[in-house]
Amino acid sequence: MARQLQRAANRPLLVTRINLWWYALALVVIVALGWLALSNMIPGLFLPLVLFASIFWLTSFVMAVIAKLRAPKDAPEIRK
Repeated sequence: MARQLQRAANRPLLVTRINLWWYALALVVIVALGWLALSNMIPGLFLPLVLFASIFWLTSFVMAVIAKLRAPKDAPEIRK
């Protein structure tokens, strides 16, 4: 049992499929929170959180698009 846990811990995490729809959903939430904070429906203290989330979203989205464009077209998807 201990060997199986150690083997699983040492195995690298491989993302086999990138689904960009989750980025659209996250963007809707970030924009909604920003709009609510700017219209004073929620406290203005949420604005730094929205700023951080939008910068994090942008960098993550750019990396996902680059990874999707660099992926070979003929490579089979690995499912485990």
